[in-house]
Amino acid sequence: MLISRPFWDGIGGLAYAFAKADQKISREEMRAFAEKIEKSFRHIPTNFPERAEAILQLFETLDYPPEKAYVEALQNLSAVKEEVRRYRFDILDIFRSVIGADGLLHPQEEEFLRRLDADLARISE
Repeated sequence: MLISRPFWDGIGGLAYAFAKADQKISREEMRAFAEKIEKSFRHIPTNFPERAEAILQLFETLDYPPEKAYVEALQNLSAVKEEVRRYRFDILDIFRSVIGADGLLHPQEEEFLRRLDADLARISE
């Protein structure tokens, strides 16, 4: 099953929100994100792992509030409830791994993860 564009846009927006939550983008977090995407979605064609470096460079140039990125990501995911229902726990697992990848846990990252759990549950209903 291929996953839709709104799903990937939502995941990308969440990646940006989590990456910018502590005001700096960590290569360790991006590497962990790419590895978890590859592991969780290896049965689905995606070139994210190969594009991780380019995405990291893009994220570093953007000046977009993490909160706004989070809200827009959830809007995308709300449009694809079935996909969120199917991959909800994969999404949570990905971001649980990512926030600790740099050895630092920022309060905003923890808050986004808590909210993400509740928001994905709501979307999945």
